[in-house]
Amino acid sequence: MVADRRPGYAASPHTHDCDMLFVPVLGRFEFVDAWERRLHSAPGNFIWLGADAAHATTAQTMRQTHLAVYIDPELWSTVLHAHRAGRPEQGLRSGSAALSAVAQRALECSDGGETPAAWSGALVMEAARLCAQPLLEDLPGPAAHLPALLADHIEHQLESPLAIDAFAEHQRISRRHLERIFRAVYGVSPLAFQQAKRAERARYLLEHTDQSVLSIAQQVGWESASYLVKMMRRAWGMSASQFRANRHENA
Repeated sequence: MVADRRPGYAASPHTHDCDMLFVPVLGRFEFVDAWERRLHSAPGNFIWLGADAAHATTAQTMRQTHLAVYIDPELWSTVLHAHRAGRPEQGLRSGSAALSAVAQRALECSDGGETPAAWSGALVMEAARLCAQPLLEDLPGPAAHLPALLADHIEHQLESPLAIDAFAEHQRISRRHLERIFRAVYGVSPLAFQQAKRAERARYLLEHTDQSVLSIAQQVGWESASYLVKMMRRAWGMSASQFRANRHENA
């Protein structure tokens, strides 16, 4: 089993000499198989591929975590037989609460340096049980993913101007439609979302570091200390010095 948290993960077309389970834990992924089907995978589902099946995977969010469980084909066949299941069709399937819980535990064990063989086995057993279920055609179409992709983009580039026109063009969608579906999901415009995230980050830095107000302002994309003070008052009704005074009072 391999746990992967690399930001912006992408793998070019390749194959494995064993069967594989792809289990998302965080983020969204585009998965292209040998038949050029584009599947959109996310936590709550998983993908099974047989040995020598070509595929390519790209994380659609900067933050991602997934588990890849490599299985000897004979072992996989034995586990399927134990569940009275034949060899399943390759593709995307719904997961389960048990699969998610086991994946999370396996991830925690791998962080601690332990060998998560038992958890890998539990993942294989639960996936085999779930393989009796029909394939999912796909998650909702790509446009349904865009609000989350844009939100992820904003949070990872708080110091940069909001280039929403470039983002919309890259995703082949109009700015107006992008803003409409973003507001439907988050209740605010992309710009308002960015400002709220900037204010949250600025508050955290004020409360947990001794960096200057100007330095914090620049880190979150505001051009001056005075503008940070203005935005903090608007968001929280408090000045930067009041945040720091509260920190020292609670220390």
